[in-house]
Amino acid sequence: MKNKSNKRKQPNGIILYFYVLLILAVLFTSATYTWFTLSKTPWVSDMSIYINSPIGLELAMNPTGDEWTQQLDISRLLNNVRSLRPVTWSEDNQRFYGAVYSLDGRLTGDWQPLSDQQHGSPNNYDMHYIAATIYARCGQKMEVSLSPAVDVAEGVKGSGTFVIGKPIWDGEQLQHQNGGKGTELAVRVGFRIQKTELDGTPKEDTPVFYIYEPNSDTHKDGSAGYIETPSIDGDDSLIDAGRLIQQTTSTWKESDPVEQNVLIRSAGEFVTDTTLFELEPTELAKITVYIWLEGQDVDCTNEIGHEAQLLMSLQFAGDTSGQSGMDPIE
Repeated sequence: MKNKSNKRKQPNGIILYFYVLLILAVLFTSATYTWFTLSKTPWVSDMSIYINSPIGLELAMNPTGDEWTQQLDISRLLNNVRSLRPVTWSEDNQRFYGAVYSLDGRLTGDWQPLSDQQHGSPNNYDMHYIAATIYARCGQKMEVSLSPAVDVAEGVKGSGTFVIGKPIWDGEQLQHQNGGKGTELAVRVGFRIQKTELDGTPKEDTPVFYIYEPNSDTHKDGSAGYIETPSIDGDDSLIDAGRLIQQTTSTWKESDPVEQNVLIRSAGEFVTDTTLFELEPTELAKITVYIWLEGQDVDCTNEIGHEAQLLMSLQFAGDTSGQSGMDPIE
């Protein structure tokens, strides 16, 4: 990590105040940074998160429990707490970091290490990002990947994997407004995959971390084209290209004529490989799902809105490599 030797000692109360209210962002590809003003602190006030699996793959929160299913509503499990404050991922240190600010709101060049227990938990007042652990099991050998999004002509939920700003009906304008307010352009989803025994005991395999970047080719200023997100480790990208899953922008538009409960959604397309892991019937996959606002993203600036509302769907696809028949899961 860079510049960790220049930290200033400040009263704990002042430090806490600025951690709560100030946020890191990077400005395009230069080494200069911007930050949010106190009145523009983003707050994701509503986020619907669904995780779906194909036939033959089941999901659960408890590896030894009886509640295995093909759909999990993560937003419900998080007790409706969805505060996101910009952080950034360090591949070198395998953890998230938040920026350290001076009393005048300027970046000091130092970084505060974050932990899942304190900063990823919805039950903690100092929550910065979402960390939720689920388990997956299968009835036969399966290659698991993220499923592409599907265009729909009615409604907005659709299926597959996508992130969009939630359409909010404006009764005065008689049209929908984008509830994401640009936040959907800076969101990331991480998948930390650890193989375990059937009782949840971790195997000796090293966990593998993937980053899913939705809406990767659209920016808040109206420009288009992919811009790499630099790392505080000094690299040009947050993660190795082989573990970065990029998707073009998912959008929605009004029907003709405009109707309150009808929208037309255009699904973004994956432009990189979406494979996450292979799974045997004799093992489980422990999947820690991370959702965060990426502070190093070019779109993580004061331009994004306050009280954002997002709609997120994460769907797994399973490839059994041409095997016929399914072994029952006991």
